[in-house]
Amino acid sequence: MPVTEETVAALRKAVRTKTAAEKRADDARAALAIAMADAIREGMKQSEVVELTGYTREHVRRLVREVEDQRAS
Repeated sequence: MPVTEETVAALRKAVRTKTAAEKRADDARAALAIAMADAIREGMKQSEVVELTGYTREHVRRLVREVEDQRAS
């Protein structure tokens, strides 16, 4: 059975939508990491960041370290 143009168009649209959503999610994660690093730099306790974000202490440490490393370079 041949594939219709509508099916191909719908698939392409779904791929574009997914790609755009992944980009927005990546941007949001990066912004959150920066906000966490800023909060800790300003004196917020890591445990407070953990509680607010739901991330583990190690995950917060890793993300904040990545932000600080980028800022240092």
